[in-house]
Amino acid sequence: MSRFAPLAALVIAVVIFALDTLTTFDMAIAVLYVTVVLLSLSFAAKKGLLFIGVACMALTLLSFAVSHGENPTSDSFARCFVSLAAIGITTLLAYRVKTAIAVLGESEQRYRTIFLATGVAILEMDFTAVKAAIDRLKTNGFPDIRAAAKANPDFAREAIGMMKLTNVNNTTLTTFGAKDLDTFRTALPVLIGKEMEGSIWALLEAIWDVRTSYESETIMNDVDGNRIAILYNVAMPHDRPTLDMVLVSIMDVTARHEAENELHETHAELAHVTRVATLGELTVSIAHEVNQPLAAIVTNGGAGLRWLKRSEPDLDEVETSMQRMIADAGRASEVIKRLRALSSKTAPQSVPININDVIAETMMLVQREVMNQRVDLKLELAADLPPVSGDHIQLQQVIINLILNAVQAMSDPSVKTRQLLIQTAVGEGVIVAKIRDTGPGFAAEKSANLFDAFYTTKSNGMGMGLSICRSIIAAHGGRITANAEPGKGASFEFTIPFHEETAS
Repeated sequence: MSRFAPLAALVIAVVIFALDTLTTFDMAIAVLYVTVVLLSLSFAAKKGLLFIGVACMALTLLSFAVSHGENPTSDSFARCFVSLAAIGITTLLAYRVKTAIAVLGESEQRYRTIFLATGVAILEMDFTAVKAAIDRLKTNGFPDIRAAAKANPDFAREAIGMMKLTNVNNTTLTTFGAKDLDTFRTALPVLIGKEMEGSIWALLEAIWDVRTSYESETIMNDVDGNRIAILYNVAMPHDRPTLDMVLVSIMDVTARHEAENELHETHAELAHVTRVATLGELTVSIAHEVNQPLAAIVTNGGAGLRWLKRSEPDLDEVETSMQRMIADAGRASEVIKRLRALSSKTAPQSVPININDVIAETMMLVQREVMNQRVDLKLELAADLPPVSGDHIQLQQVIINLILNAVQAMSDPSVKTRQLLIQTAVGEGVIVAKIRDTGPGFAAEKSANLFDAFYTTKSNGMGMGLSICRSIIAAHGGRITANAEPGKGASFEFTIPFHEETAS
């Protein structure tokens, strides 16, 4: 129609001019020029629109001059004025409409450009059927989406089939390996696998609660069947209550996950190296812990032999010596087992752990170091601590590191009173463990960097011990802090959350 609009506007203008000039109808025929102005909206630019409006007004004046130039009347003047006013007002309104259309067109073009070229996969979807289905569930008396899920466990999969895909951008096709929109639309229900159904239920709950957005991290498949880790966001604006226009943005975070896994492996490797280095510092204590039961085995073995060599062997004494040998061998075996566990390179395991038990086992490894430095050890361990979920070896590494740091701090000859206090307590939903020494302490300005990697106050330190301690405690969902006053010692405290039902 726009192709013939200029010709139609010209014909109409000629007909109106002829009727206004050659007829004697007692009416403002020139008002009909507004149809020419309105028709020009479909083909004329803004300047062209103004020109057409001025031309129509000029034709009106020319027709008035030809028809009434010699004998103008008040009625003819009035009709001319009304016509000119109508044409002028229509032209101005048409100009404003044209301006608004141009702005809207630029905005839409800008949106389409961003939509197609952005580096994030974006899907335009219609959730009208899903919203209607959820509204029916509400009408049927279901209190929430969980109740609906119990009544119909397949509703999430049914909802996926109700989601209508209207458009996607180029990044979506690239991310999922689809050649065009139709291919992706056909494959979409298959790309949403079983692993994503939990996330779909959460999305349905967001729709149920009339939220404006929902975000989740999950796994999808691409067209070739490869698994993709994604972070997706669903925007559900309030001004579209029927959800006929929903934007789903998807980021491929597979590479980020791989980088996080590599970082985790590197951190585990570093923690293992630090554990081995810590065991090197405990060589004297370890040797003592192993030598003590071995020496006892030799002593009891010799005693047993002497009781056997008597003219009348005392079998009761021999049995007692052998029982002592077995007990001492068990002690040596336990020490070696703990050392092997600390030095082994195994994946972290989350099991119920009692912090007091970890501290007790740790003290068996470090007690010689504590005694050599003439440190007065005091334990204040709360009874009936609820277990926490964590890795035994990692938590033991934290405690060993903090105790050795405290003992080494008090080894300075200027420290007169050497006391080490280890406390445990139950806080609000957490287990609190505190290790306090009477060493030289540290300046307040150093506390901000104390847990940074490669930061150390020791001349021969690596600066990794406290950094790894913080990472381990953070991985257990807790926090570690340090406080000190120069000359009055230092205090390190860490917390690990426990579950209330476990405590009860």
